[in-house]
Amino acid sequence: MLEIRFQQDGLIESGLHEGYYVKFHDDTDVTGGYYILLVNHLEKPTDGGDYWMLDLQELESFAEAARWKIRWLVCGT
Repeated sequence: MLEIRFQQDGLIESGLHEGYYVKFHDDTDVTGGYYILLVNHLEKPTDGGDYWMLDLQELESFAEAARWKIRWLVCGT
């Protein structure tokens, strides 16, 4: 099972959007759901997008279906 870390950047090493960076954002206080944020470069992105998920189960199912292998980044890497 994929480890979901909120508010931490990760590099998608394989699966859908391979080579992009991902961040999971808990937005339950505002929208009631969760965002998956994607960019092609952390410092100077030229492409990206987002997905909104209704609940944690939907977010986990989406990430599993995307077959993501994510390398979580330590701040500054």
